[in-house]
Order: sequence, then structure tokens, then C-alpha cells
Amino acid sequence: MEPVAEQYLQKRGDMWHYYRRVPQPLVPILGRKFIKRSLGVTSREDAKRLRTIENLKVEAMFAAAEQSSSVNENVVATEAASLAMLIEYVRKTVTALDKRAEKALLAEPAQDRVEQEERWKRASIELSILSDPADPRRDEWVASTTEKVLADAKVQLSDSELIAQLAEIVRRGLVEVQRRKIARYEDQYGRAVYDHLFDPERPPAVKFAELANMFLVEKEEEYALNGVSRKRADKVQAIVSVLKEIVGAETLVRSIDDDVVQEVRSTVAKMPANRMKFYRNLPLSLAIEKAQKHDKPNLSHLTQASYLDTLRDLLKVAVRKKLLLTNPAAEVRPLKKDAVPRDQKRLPWTPDQISDFFGGKFYHACAPGAVQPYSKRDRVPRFWLPLIMLFSGSRPNEIAQLHIADILCTDAGTWYMNFVDDNGRSLKTKVSRRRVPIHPELIRIGFLEFVELRRASTSKNGPFLFHELGPDKYGNRAKYVAKRLNEVFIPEEIELGERQALYSLRHNVRDALRRIGAPDETLLAVTGWSPSGKAVSSDYGDPGNPDHHIDWVARIAYDGLDVSFLYVPGTPRGVQSSHQSTGSSG
Repeated sequence: MEPVAEQYLQKRGDMWHYYRRVPQPLVPILGRKFIKRSLGVTSREDAKRLRTIENLKVEAMFAAAEQSSSVNENVVATEAASLAMLIEYVRKTVTALDKRAEKALLAEPAQDRVEQEERWKRASIELSILSDPADPRRDEWVASTTEKVLADAKVQLSDSELIAQLAEIVRRGLVEVQRRKIARYEDQYGRAVYDHLFDPERPPAVKFAELANMFLVEKEEEYALNGVSRKRADKVQAIVSVLKEIVGAETLVRSIDDDVVQEVRSTVAKMPANRMKFYRNLPLSLAIEKAQKHDKPNLSHLTQASYLDTLRDLLKVAVRKKLLLTNPAAEVRPLKKDAVPRDQKRLPWTPDQISDFFGGKFYHACAPGAVQPYSKRDRVPRFWLPLIMLFSGSRPNEIAQLHIADILCTDAGTWYMNFVDDNGRSLKTKVSRRRVPIHPELIRIGFLEFVELRRASTSKNGPFLFHELGPDKYGNRAKYVAKRLNEVFIPEEIELGERQALYSLRHNVRDALRRIGAPDETLLAVTGWSPSGKAVSSDYGDPGNPDHHIDWVARIAYDGLDVSFLYVPGTPRGVQSSHQSTGSSG
């Protein structure tokens, strides 16, 4: 608690001003050395009361600046908070203070009437302080407790009106605590509550939108500390936005029961897939109505589960904050069971689809000596991305993020791709960090020569192997080319089924390794995938060494596929590494 004195107050003429030095480390962030504000009053006592409010505002400003400095130099976290939400934290504080006082009295009861009267007198004086607007001790006491409430709520306030309202609620809470103390000293136990605001039976009045804000603030902190991608954070935020639309932003949390949860469950089951694409400007109810009319597909079982999982996690916060006694969404699951087994969510391509696509007109136009060579700007990623996926099982964005320096060779002569998550690059999981041997077919097609050509242009085009591919707002460098392949390039050559896409090629590699009996360790090292869903590699040695897995990768093959027309002339069929040719088929 700060000294009362005239700290942070200056009188100029008849008017009082608030004057406070900015801590030196925060001067560069705030851009000033002092906080100077006229309080607009001539009374010393009025100035002291206004100082309490200014202190809270300035402390919030300093805290935000400190967070800005330590977490992100360009971002200051802010949170909107209503008085209703903050009142619940005041109620929580009052309960804690009252229990502490009751426990102290039981632990050390008065030894005689004199001590009993002394305690009663002290509590009465404290009540008098809290009830006297002219007593400066009241403002200090209230300010100190208000700061604790805001710290518990993890809220920074700058709205002076809201701060003043909260301070008055805090004062009432402190009065309530003193009145209960006095009642105990007088052996009066007939009345448990004096101010209805602090009745423990009074249900909290927090709105669903406020609970959603609490949840998102916690998630942002969690994601920042654990390096979760911005894309994931935005996805959760979008789901919460829809839940607010279904439940109602103004709905009181205390009124959320199984009926509300079942309404969410039912609504989510009827939601159209790609709502933002087709019905961006329509309310959810109207979007559902139009989607049903046009026979649009609903959200997948997995996406529905994501909405319900988020609702469950959100209501867990409500239970933890004592806004709900139990979580009515604890056992909720999507209304319609998933008819498709998890391992069948995306189907691999058939042998005919593989041979027809990679033997189609585009790849023939890219073959050495083609009569009419394909020469458009998208040639390189369109050519290499599907081929690398087919012979490595790598994800599109993993390939698109490769640096030229990530193409390496072991001492034993095994060429491999080194998938890492540094320099702004990201991988899906921890086991996605791996060294994948380069299939001999890719080498015969001229992949190493292509890499050398790219290496020679590094100073001009930068470190990325596929420098043509720029990142989207989440850093995904494969998004555009994958979209073009799925929507244009693949349909130009073959027809895919309902659960087939470019990404399905990763499943073809998984099946190809299964067919030849590759061990789980190879499945994990090459594709980052194991049948058990758990890492199977030993803690000893170097289980991911490409030399251990090149023989299995070299045996990845597909019935009916012949890409020999793409081989670089002069490259022997059995070669596993080569720098013989200066040409490139990419």
C-alpha cells in the first residue's frame, strides 16, 4: 500500500494535478518520461480520491507496456471486461476474506470481555473508515483491494468510469466483511448477509460472451507459451464466435444447461460445410435453411466434434470460475455417428489413377525432348510436388518449405531431405522432424540436378528450393499450388473419388511400405506415422538415419507406373545419387 502523503499530486494555482514519473525501462515504449493530468478539482480530499482512480489506470498502462516489452514489442494484450464479470471476482474476494476472519476467530477466540470489546471496537473503526468519504485511508484500502481483484481476473482496465464503479463495489464488499465480523463479535448469527450483492446464494450474472473472452485469453496465453500456430488459434476463435451465435452472447452462463447444450449439438449437426464461402453474410439460421434447400453437405463428423469439444472446454472454465456447478457438455458427442472409420477419412489413389496422372499429358510435356515442352511459370512446383509426395509420403507444405540446404547426403552416399522447423518454418508434429531418403526414381528424373541449379541461383532467389511459392498468412507455402492441383491440374488428367485429393498420395506411400513389410521404425522415420500412433523408435543410436531406411524407400513402387520417360539422359537405372548431368527436368 503506497504512502498517503501528497504522492503523485501537485497543486498549480487552485487546481490539483496528477504527476507521476514513468519507470525508465518503459520510457521508450510509452514515449514519455512523465504522466501529467489535470484532476479538475480544487479540494485536496477530492484530489486524493481521484488519485486512486488515476493510479489504477496508470498501473494498468505500465503493466501493458511491460507485457509488450517482454512478450512482443509490437503487441499489447487487452481484454474487455464488464462490471458484471468483475463483480463475480469481488464476490469471490469477499468470501475469501470472510472465511479468513471466521477461521481466525475460531482459532483464537477472545480470552475475556475486554479483548472481545477491543476486537469489536477495531472492526467498528474499520467500518467507519470504509463509510467515511473524507477518510483518505478508505481510498487506499479500496484501491489496494481493487488491484488484487483485477490481478485475480487478469484484467487491465483503462475506462475511468468502469474503474470508479468497480471501486465502489469493492468498498461495499469490504463493508460487508466488516459487518459480518462485528456480528460475530456480538454473537449475532441470525443474519448471514447484509448486502444482497454478496449473498452466496445469488447466482453469478456473467454473460456467455464474457466467459468466451475469458476462455480465449487463457487459450492465447497457452498457445503463445507452447508455440501453437496462429492458424490453430484463429480456428478456435472462429469456433467460439459460432458458439456465441448459437448460445447467444447475452445469455447468462448460469442458465446454460443440458437443453442449451443439446441445442448447440443439433445446430452444429445442421450447419453447412464451408459456410463462410457460400453464406458469409447470412445469420446462421438462414444459412442452415438455404443450405438444406440447396442440398449442401453438412459439417463433417470431425468438425462437429471440434465445435463440441470447444464448448466442453469453454464450460470447464465456467465450472472452474464457480459460474456453473457442473459441466453440462461433459459427455456431449456429435449427433450423427461417423460412418467412415478414421483410417478411411482420405482414400489413397488407385493404381490406374496414379499411372494415368503421372503418365498424363502434363508430365509428357515435361519429359526431356518433348515436342511441345510445358513452359508456364507454375511448371516447377506442379512437376515436383506430386512426384516427391508419391515417392516420400511427405506433406505438401513440408516439401514447399524445404531449403536448398536441406538436401543433404550421408557419408555412406544416401541423399535425403531434412525436414526441420526453424527459421520461421513449421511442422505438423514433433515426429515430423525427420530425414527422408530420396527415392532413386526422383534421382533418375533429375532431382539432384534441379537442386544444383537452384543452389546456383540462391543469391538471386533466396534459400527456398521452391522459391516460386510464397506463404499465406499462416506461413503455408503449399496452399496455392495444392489448391491448383486439387481444383485444376489433377482433374485435367484424372477423376478422383469423394475422399481422394492430392494429400491422398501420402496414404499411397504408407500402403506401399506396408506391402513390402517395412518395419514400424521406417514408417515413423520416413512418413512420421506409426500404426500404433506412438513413437516406436529407440532412445539409443540414430533410428532416423537415412542409411537405415533407404533400402525400404527404394522399394516403394506402384503397379502399372512407369515414369522412365522422365529420366534425365545418361543417368543409370540403378543409380542412387548423381551429379553427372547438368540438365534438369524440373
